Amino acid sequence: MKMTKIMLLVVFCLSLGALSTACASLNPNTEGQLQAALEAETHAFRACDVAALEKDRETKGTVGLKLDLGADSGDVQASSVNETTIQDETMNQCVADSASDISLEEPPGVPVEGFYDIDFSFQ
Repeated sequence: MKMTKIMLLVVFCLSLGALSTACASLNPNTEGQLQAALEAETHAFRACDVAALEKDRETKGTVGLKLDLGADSGDVQASSVNETTIQDETMNQCVADSASDISLEEPPGVPVEGFYDIDFSFQ
C-alpha cells in the first residue's frame, strides 16, 4: 500500500491510498492520473467545505472516499463516503458527489477501487 500526502490550497490534504484491482494489467499511469484528477476537484471540495463552515464554523475533520473506476472508460462509476469524522452529512455527500465527476484521460484497463482521505482540518 503506497501512501502519499499532498497539500491542497493549504485548506485540506488529500491522502492517497492503495488502488485494488482485478488480476489483470493495470495501466501504470492510473494512480498519477487519479491523483491529478482529485487535485483538479479541489475547487469543488473547497465549495463543500465553505458551505459546511457557513452552517458551523467548527466543521473540520476527514472525509474518506471510496471510488470505483470503470475499466474501459476511466470514469468514476461510483463514489461514496467510506469513513468520515465530519458529522455534516450534506458536506459528506457534497464531497462524494464532487468526486463522481472525475474521469481519467487513459482508462485503467481493469476495474479499480480506490480509497482516499480528504482532510478538512487545516482551517
